[in-house]
Amino acid sequence: MNKNLLYKVLGVLFLTLVMSWALSYVNSLILERQARQNEVINQIAKSSSGRQTLVGPVLVIPYTLNYPQTYIENNVDKITIRHEENKIYIYPEELQLSGGFTNEFKYIGIYKALMYQMGGSVSGKFKIPANLGIKSEHANSTYTIHDVYLSIGITDTRGIIGKPTLNWNQTSIDFEQGSQLPGLGNGIHAALSAISLEEQHIPFDFKLNLGGMESFDIVPIANMNKVTLQSSWPHPSFSGSFLPIAANQKIDDQGFSANWAISSLSGNVQEKLSSQLASQSQQGLDSISVGFVEPINIYSQSDRATKYGMLFIGLTFAGFFIFEILKRLPIHPAQYTLVGLAMALFYLLLISLSEHMSFIWSYLIASLACITLLAYYLSYVLKSKTHGLVFAGLLTALYGALYGILASEDNALLMGSLLVFGLLALGMIATRKVDWYQIGLPVH
Repeated sequence: MNKNLLYKVLGVLFLTLVMSWALSYVNSLILERQARQNEVINQIAKSSSGRQTLVGPVLVIPYTLNYPQTYIENNVDKITIRHEENKIYIYPEELQLSGGFTNEFKYIGIYKALMYQMGGSVSGKFKIPANLGIKSEHANSTYTIHDVYLSIGITDTRGIIGKPTLNWNQTSIDFEQGSQLPGLGNGIHAALSAISLEEQHIPFDFKLNLGGMESFDIVPIANMNKVTLQSSWPHPSFSGSFLPIAANQKIDDQGFSANWAISSLSGNVQEKLSSQLASQSQQGLDSISVGFVEPINIYSQSDRATKYGMLFIGLTFAGFFIFEILKRLPIHPAQYTLVGLAMALFYLLLISLSEHMSFIWSYLIASLACITLLAYYLSYVLKSKTHGLVFAGLLTALYGALYGILASEDNALLMGSLLVFGLLALGMIATRKVDWYQIGLPVH
């Protein structure tokens, strides 16, 4: 191989590595800003309320089981009364939750966190079994019922707006702080009056206005759960163990609405919750989850964009190299370096602008600034305004393709693969008649 060509190739490869270092610096800056954004989200969550999970209501019936027990003392049979403290947990027969969300951003400096407020209505009924379902294996046993209460688990009670009131069997009762059940964690409870030992159905309902951040979850603990949620936020994320009914789900620019109808036969939520309450430990429960997603996360988008940075710089250097070969117009390494730095600075401009305006406008301004600068500079480097405009057109196509890749996560791999294949084909076609062994040799 001609030594001049070899030195040129090695020099271009070295400059490409140098540009990769510049891109890695920009990428580290993006990750640093993203970490700061996450810190702000956590800081706002500490001062207001974070993600919310609603569990309940659960009817709690504490009781003492009293039964006689025989023992022998000095060869004489004696009887003592034993007392066992227990609790019965009764889950709703039916549970309906209807809620609407409003969303807003909270800011600390230029960083922000997406918040929500839910205005919800919860209703349903409990089926109380005869004798409250208390059974004993001991003969002649009796039991004493203690203060009965209704418990609701709420992850962050700071998000409760106003003072909710329980309507229990047509009687209004104020909720009090604390779930009273370690297995539910934080929450609220309502002290109830004495419950009849006869089998009965008791209706209940209450309003719940709850603020939170990022997502709202509800654990479907009833035998039959019906949930209806809606919001003006057009970018929901439905996850968890249960997805909404597809036929009733609607998402458009005006917001979303979704419905769930979940039977206790669909999973073992009640069994898991009973185990959790018995062990007084909090474990993961299957839930309905609605997340509120920002359509474009500027830091993740910018981070993804830098992943293509080396490809773009490498393709530009390859274009210069091919131009040198075809036009026999030498391009100095310093000129390669300046062009590479201009392309690397595109990503720095992108992230700095996107912190103050929408991502699409930031991308447009940064790409136009980079393309205009390179078009002006290359028209002198390549000694032709036409050649400079041709390169500017190719760069415009590259940046347009990159935005398409960033905007379409599902098709990103396909679009990226087609882009690389198309550029490789273009380079092969342009150099199909080049005699590489004659490059750099003196002309006789």
